[in-house]
Amino acid sequence: MKIEYYFSIASPFSYLAVKRFLSLIKKYNLEVEEKPVDLVDTIFSNTGGLPVPKRHPSRQKYRLIEIDRIAKKFDIPINKQPKFFPPSDPHLPAKFVIAACNKGNKLSFSSNCLEYLWSLEKDISDYKVLEEICEKLDLKFEDIKNLALSDEIDAKYKENSKDAINQNVFGAPSYVLNKEIFWGQDRLEYLEDAIKKTIS
Repeated sequence: MKIEYYFSIASPFSYLAVKRFLSLIKKYNLEVEEKPVDLVDTIFSNTGGLPVPKRHPSRQKYRLIEIDRIAKKFDIPINKQPKFFPPSDPHLPAKFVIAACNKGNKLSFSSNCLEYLWSLEKDISDYKVLEEICEKLDLKFEDIKNLALSDEIDAKYKENSKDAINQNVFGAPSYVLNKEIFWGQDRLEYLEDAIKKTIS
């Protein structure tokens, strides 16, 4: 059973979901295809979404309330207005994630990036921070960096975003199981229902 996992490396809701998602993966021994996407410039622009600064003030205000509410419910440390959001270059850490996946490190690099941004006040667009994550995960920074900056990874990143649009994904995180979309951290329980139905 495979789940396609579409997410933004800068999404607070991807961060708020990641530990519970990882628990689901372990519980049901799921195969996951990790697909970081260009949420703002590609997904939003093609599906009618707006980046946070362009949203109506009421939507911006409620977003912060919801982030705080979810974090408290699941006891997740978060700074709902982190210093380095949005990242100056959200594409760079996303490409590092894809490179790490290609080297066999699945889901760890992305979850660390999310934690560094939303909890540890780190700039995930900074090579020094990305190097720190590599060292933490026993990855060779120069190898990951060179791969992340390659045409191969750039093409894969664009392909992920195109795949998302083709599957009617419009937000992050989104999980696709048997062509059925589950959008948002609050849909994980429905995703689990679908998993149970599939294996029953």
